[in-house]
Amino acid sequence: MFPTECYVPASSWALSDHSAGCKKRLTENCWTAQEYLASLKSGAFSPRGKPLSDGTYRDHLIALDDFFKWLLAREKLLVNPMADSREAEGRRPVRLVRALTAEEMMKIIQACIPTTALGLRDRAVLELLYSTGIRKRELVNLTIGDFRLESHELLIVNGKGGKDRVVPVGEWACYFTEAYVKNVRPWQVCSPTEKALFVQHRNGRRLSPRAVGDIVERATAKSGVGRRVSPHTFRHAMATHMLRNHADLRHIQAILGHTSLRSTQIYTHVDIEDLKEVLRRSHPHGRRANEAAAS
Repeated sequence: MFPTECYVPASSWALSDHSAGCKKRLTENCWTAQEYLASLKSGAFSPRGKPLSDGTYRDHLIALDDFFKWLLAREKLLVNPMADSREAEGRRPVRLVRALTAEEMMKIIQACIPTTALGLRDRAVLELLYSTGIRKRELVNLTIGDFRLESHELLIVNGKGGKDRVVPVGEWACYFTEAYVKNVRPWQVCSPTEKALFVQHRNGRRLSPRAVGDIVERATAKSGVGRRVSPHTFRHAMATHMLRNHADLRHIQAILGHTSLRSTQIYTHVDIEDLKEVLRRSHPHGRRANEAAAS
């Protein structure tokens, strides 16, 4: 049938995050859509040399499906050869990741002693990550004008998906960020034309994403929390802790900048102990004490 014989020239296809061998085969040949997907499952690897995860495979599948939809809209194809594949794969499952506890998070944040210029900058970075759930790249892209001290707000420009949003900033994050802006940044910044909110300690230029990861790693190691922690872990923890304290899921969605509520659910982990407590508190027959009182 036509769908299975629809060929995709590799030179017109943007998905290139594969091993060198897979790239070469895609460049030299025209593959069918199904052959391309089969190659992803059998011979494609991540930049770290590991087989592609199910989530990454679905990302490629969705991108290829969107490409064919684009061709359909321009009447270059009669049918979408990816229709059956998308239906068979289904939607990406919601991943639940165990978040750090509030106690673990405070140990990491308080491991940054703000008595030095470097310590104060790092403390402000960690406080802002936890308070706002901001992404790492969004944080390094902040300018000095994006931090609104008077209104306790942070303007995030051109976030993921090219969207802007304004998020509230907690009092501790405001306190340490203000202290950094007034007492450290003026002496660190390389020139008056540098508008970055957070700058590197040595050269005064905009903080890099890698530097943010290093800040988190140093604080985690110093805190003694035996967990692998990244800047994105702060985003998980912020959403989970707000949900446990009865924040509305749609409010969390707005702060995180998610278009879909389904995306927010990935970050709002509820573990078995939470569920046990809900059962004990809410179920009419969830506690033996209730039974004893009734008798």
